[in-house]
Amino acid sequence: MTEIFKAGFGNLIRTTAAANPRLSGVPEAIAARLPDLSRDGLAISDLREKGMALVYVNSAFQNITGYSSDELIGRNCRFLQGSDRLQPEIQSIRDAIARRADVAVTLKNYRKDGSWFWNELRLSAISIAGGEPTHYIGLVRDVTASRSAAAQIAKSTRADMLTGVLNRYAFVEDVDILLGKSGRPILIAKIDMARFHDINEGYGYDVGDQVLMQIARRLTNTAAALVCRTGSNEFALAQPLTHAEEARATIERIRQSLAPQYLVAGATIRIRFAMGYVVGNETTDAITLVRRAGAALHRSKASAFLDVCAFSSEDDRRARNRLRMTSEMQQALEHDEFDFHYQPQVDLATGTIVGAEALLRWHHGLFGVQSPDKFVGHAEDTGLILDIGARGLRTVADFVSRVNRDRQVPIRFSFNVSPLEFKLRDMPKFVADVLAASGADAAWIKLELTESLMVESSTEMLSIMRHLRELGVGLSIDDFGTGYANLRYLEDFPLTEIKIDRGFVKGLAQSRSKRVIIESIIRISRELGFHVVAEGIETEVERTLLRDMDCDFGQGFLFGRPVDAATFEPLV
Repeated sequence: MTEIFKAGFGNLIRTTAAANPRLSGVPEAIAARLPDLSRDGLAISDLREKGMALVYVNSAFQNITGYSSDELIGRNCRFLQGSDRLQPEIQSIRDAIARRADVAVTLKNYRKDGSWFWNELRLSAISIAGGEPTHYIGLVRDVTASRSAAAQIAKSTRADMLTGVLNRYAFVEDVDILLGKSGRPILIAKIDMARFHDINEGYGYDVGDQVLMQIARRLTNTAAALVCRTGSNEFALAQPLTHAEEARATIERIRQSLAPQYLVAGATIRIRFAMGYVVGNETTDAITLVRRAGAALHRSKASAFLDVCAFSSEDDRRARNRLRMTSEMQQALEHDEFDFHYQPQVDLATGTIVGAEALLRWHHGLFGVQSPDKFVGHAEDTGLILDIGARGLRTVADFVSRVNRDRQVPIRFSFNVSPLEFKLRDMPKFVADVLAASGADAAWIKLELTESLMVESSTEMLSIMRHLRELGVGLSIDDFGTGYANLRYLEDFPLTEIKIDRGFVKGLAQSRSKRVIIESIIRISRELGFHVVAEGIETEVERTLLRDMDCDFGQGFLFGRPVDAATFEPLV
């Protein structure tokens, strides 16, 4: 302890001991050592000295600041503030000292090596002789690590963990702040990466993550005010504009920043993006603007070429309709408004009904019976198709079991399955459970698959189909030749049937090319052991031509329109 403070510190201890008899038995030599046992820095300045000079610092204070006692004693500790003298906490300290009051602040200080730290400082005015305060005791604690941890936690609640850009909650908050501050038009854009699932499946999820991080970096480099990841493969950004007419040029700059190829897994790939945007101002809240940009994005995703779409009032109407349809479909599930109509499939050689396709119908309370093209796409977008499909297969299996209960030759029923069900449901287990519950024979049911599902010729998809075939369930490609037709699928997948799309059947008598195509499909299918069903047969001429080509089965208005279960059952 320095001589300049030796007497004063002893008086302080004696004063404290007198005030608290329990300390009166503590020798001054022991009490004097206590400050150096503390992990917090302790400094004492003398108000009577010029510049409130430091008269004592403990070991912890020296360790925290990097200065030795000799370098500190006799100096005002404000030098630890470096050139950072505009911190508001410094004025709080000045005001407290002027009033000889206590104060507690956290401010930035600088060590001897130039590095900075957060100093949690508590100053307490004391008197060693009674009367007016003569000294200040300062307790110093380096809280840099805890402040950094707190900042990291705060950031994690606002940032997307993978890319580091804002999450959607923080984005909405900051857009509201931006609207209040800028006083200018603000562009909100939403961007969706097309066919992201293919990258995850083809290259792996780690590569998909790398692509997302590259996209985030490119968007950040556009100098947008805010960048956000709003979903799995969806981003958003906000940018104040000088005037609304700037929007299109800004969007084009964003599009150009995303256009160059992406390096993934040692290969370069080109990625397509859907993009929707809206321009708003302080009269509209952030949630509304983000929702409108999302509505415009939805239209972009639905366009054939992923056109960049600006928000229009029609987008708002469509968005409201989608919300209403979702609600109505949920109610339809609760009230059993979904059922099936059955369209006969006949043996073209004999004219006998040998099967039927189960066609989903929605008995809407206001609009009447709705066909699948009116609602299945939305059901897939919202995931409701999983509930509709599950309930549907159970309904069809129960009907199949009832129809075939006393038949010598069973009727086989086709049931359309969404690709989403194959991806998100354990189909072999689900089908096995349905068959067990209904008592239906697996051979009585065929699952109709779209060609888009065939594109995913992954090991997992092949395994699912093989397990279904092991159950005895038939697998049919619906509308063959209209989507991703590829003869390789006929070799790779364990199919049992091909359905020729009605587009090839219509006008068959007048088109030599259609006849050649159908004859080729039938010949290949026969060699591979598949049955062939021709859809959309409406005339006797079409039936005769297809029968003469050795097509197995036919379906169409010529043989009967789809009818409800009660009407269909007597037909067989």
